[in-house]
Amino acid sequence: MFDSAAVGIRKWLVELFVLAIKQIAKPEDRQAAIQWLLKSRDILASDLSLSEKLKALNEQIKARAAVSALAEQVAAAVKGYRTAKVPWAVKIAIPATLLAMPVVGLHGAGIAAFGTAIGLPVLLLVFLGTAGITSVIEGVVANPHSAAGIALIAKRLAEAETARRARKQFRDEMTREPVAPRATEMPGEEMALREMLLAMDPYDFERHVMSFFEKAGLEAVVTPKGRDFGLDGYAMHPKGLIAVQCKRYSTKHKVGSPAIQRFRTIMTDGNAWRGYFVTTSSFTASAVECASQTKNLFLVDMDELVRWHVEGFTVAE
Repeated sequence: MFDSAAVGIRKWLVELFVLAIKQIAKPEDRQAAIQWLLKSRDILASDLSLSEKLKALNEQIKARAAVSALAEQVAAAVKGYRTAKVPWAVKIAIPATLLAMPVVGLHGAGIAAFGTAIGLPVLLLVFLGTAGITSVIEGVVANPHSAAGIALIAKRLAEAETARRARKQFRDEMTREPVAPRATEMPGEEMALREMLLAMDPYDFERHVMSFFEKAGLEAVVTPKGRDFGLDGYAMHPKGLIAVQCKRYSTKHKVGSPAIQRFRTIMTDGNAWRGYFVTTSSFTASAVECASQTKNLFLVDMDELVRWHVEGFTVAE
C-alpha cells in the first residue's frame, strides 16, 4: 500500500471511529469504547504474533455489548467505502490491502472478514496501528487533563497487570476522583524557588510534584484532595507502579520515621515498583534509616527537589 494511500485510509478511519464514539449516548459506554481502544493499542504494541494479536483483538471486541455495537456501526460505514467521500487512491488501496493480508500472515482476516461486525474492526485496527488508535482517543478526549481524560488514564493504570496485584483499597484509591498533574511556573533564582515551594498550597504542591513524572514521559495521576489513605499520586513505569507521597512542610518540620513507615506500607499494599517521598523540608536520621530498609524507596528533600527543577528529573532505575 502506497504511503499516501495509507495516510488517507488512516485519516478516514480515525474520523469514522471518532464520530461513532461521540454518538454513543451513555457516558459509561463511551468510556468502555475508549478502554477497548486503549487495550487494543497495547495488544498491537505487544510482542504477540500476528495471529495471536488478531485473536486477542477479537476477544476484546466481544467483551462488551457497547463495543460490539460500535463495531457494527463502523463496519456498516466501511462496507460502503466505494461511495464514501475519500480519494480514489484510498478506495483502490483498501481492497488491495485486504487481498494482501493472507500473504503476510493474517489468514482469515482478509476479504472473507471484510464487512463483518467482528472481523472488520480487527482489520481497521490493523490499518490504524498504534498511532491511529492514539489519534482516535485524542479525537474523542481532546484534552487528556480533562475530567474524562484523567479518569480514563486512572482506570487504565488501575487495570494494568502490575496494579492487579495491589490490595483492593489501593486500587480503589487510584480511581477515586483522580486529578491531572499540573506544573506551577517557578522562578529561576534558587532562593525565590525555595520560597515559592514553601508557600505553595499543599494540594498544588502535590500536582506540581506529579508533573515531573508526567514530563518524564509517564502516565501520572494525582489522588483527590483531602483523602487520608496516604497516596498523593502515582505513575506507571514500564517496570511497574510508582507511588508518591508529598509533604509541603516548613523547613523546621522534618519528616520522621512514622511517616516513612506508613508510606512503606502503602507501597506494599500497592505492589509498587518504586516509591518517592517528596518534601520541602528534610528527613530525620531515623526516617532515613527506616527508608534504607526498602531498596526502592527514594527520599526527596528540598535540596533534591530544587535539583529536579534546575537539572531535570529522571526516574531512578
